Amino acid sequence: MLGALARHNAGLLRAASRVQFQAVRAASTTTVWGHDAWRYEKSAFKEWVKASNVQGTPEQHQMYAFLATNFGDADVDKDGWIDDEEFDRLLESVAALPRRFGLAPSWKAEYGAAEKRKAARKAMFDAIDGADGFKPRGKIAMGQFITWAQKHVGGKAPTLEKMQGDVALRHIEDHTKEDYLAFLDKAVNDKKSGASASFYNYLLTIFVEADEGCKGRINYDEFIKLIDIAAKTPRAFGLAPDSQDEAARKAMFAKMDSTNSGYVTFRKFLRFVRVHVREKLASLK
Repeated sequence: MLGALARHNAGLLRAASRVQFQAVRAASTTTVWGHDAWRYEKSAFKEWVKASNVQGTPEQHQMYAFLATNFGDADVDKDGWIDDEEFDRLLESVAALPRRFGLAPSWKAEYGAAEKRKAARKAMFDAIDGADGFKPRGKIAMGQFITWAQKHVGGKAPTLEKMQGDVALRHIEDHTKEDYLAFLDKAVNDKKSGASASFYNYLLTIFVEADEGCKGRINYDEFIKLIDIAAKTPRAFGLAPDSQDEAARKAMFAKMDSTNSGYVTFRKFLRFVRVHVREKLASLK
């Protein structure tokens, strides 16, 4: 009885934390990203993929539109067909979305060399071209690609929740402190890991949210907003102070702005955060 009550209360606390965390995010993210959270947030992407496999859902239609427009982009000569080279480019375009969240390997990690990638993609292309007993034509239409892609996505969807060590930084309330630290350790020390790609995407999106001037660089006032967003995650586990004095923030900004331009680029912010996190993890160990 007491155990059940404790679990119930823990669930209520997580739910309350989630609502509070999402409320803080809402003001900055809605205006920047619109309502397609699956384009920038990992948890939303996972839910979107799962829902896209349910017949008649809005997500199913969105997935179809996503795949179809990517097909159109790859169809260079706009004849309604794609050949094996266009198919290779199409797969790279579509795969960029799960790779954004560290949920799929890069082609270099998967194949090693471009020649191996092209050979594997050609085999996929030939299988689609000659599917269902049809005579191969050396080209595939959009419907053929959509059918193949939907089956592929359907097979991948159940595995998304089973990925070991995966952490959604915008929903840190769903993870433990140990999960978070292990994720960060992989993110900053293993460049080829999914965690590294996911962390990169998180830092990029919060940088964009703070960059009100839309210039690809932020001034000090925008930097303060960026730090406040970034600090919420470690603060959730007591790994960062609840506040930081002005002098410390100015020193941090100056360290990144090595040329005294009055601005910090994403590249410098990214490099600083990686080094900072690596040092913090080392001190904890």
